[in-house]
Amino acid sequence: MLLRLALIVLLCASGACAEETRQAVKLAELPSAVRESAKRQQAGGNLLRLEKIVREGVSIYELEFSNGAARKIVVMEAAGKVLEIRQLVKLTEVSKAARAVIESSVGKGKFISLESVKTEAGIVAAYQVQFEVEGKKSLLRVRPDGSLAQE
Repeated sequence: MLLRLALIVLLCASGACAEETRQAVKLAELPSAVRESAKRQQAGGNLLRLEKIVREGVSIYELEFSNGAARKIVVMEAAGKVLEIRQLVKLTEVSKAARAVIESSVGKGKFISLESVKTEAGIVAAYQVQFEVEGKKSLLRVRPDGSLAQE
């Protein structure tokens, strides 16, 4: 059952479940609520990347910031509400239950990236791992308790 859920999550993450379009946009093109929220999230960092993502007819915005020491990706809806904040983490910083699922999923594959997925309040909701096994790239989200999460 766990393997079946993992495959569904991986298929959906690869785009097989929902059509998605991404488009680079300029700060001036953002809805005012997104601009205001972006200013709060920037916290002295530099805006590196800004994309509008349309998934199943719904627009969301992905912004990447850097303060020189660390990067973060902020995903928000058109009304400016932050949906998630992703930051790179080390495997040793991941909860024990989530680490076990991640390690067994990646197996002998190669880690591409590992990020914490936090709420606007800073609570870790999941960990997102991108990895490659035998030339195939995959994405997996795991909650701190080790259960699988949707993207």
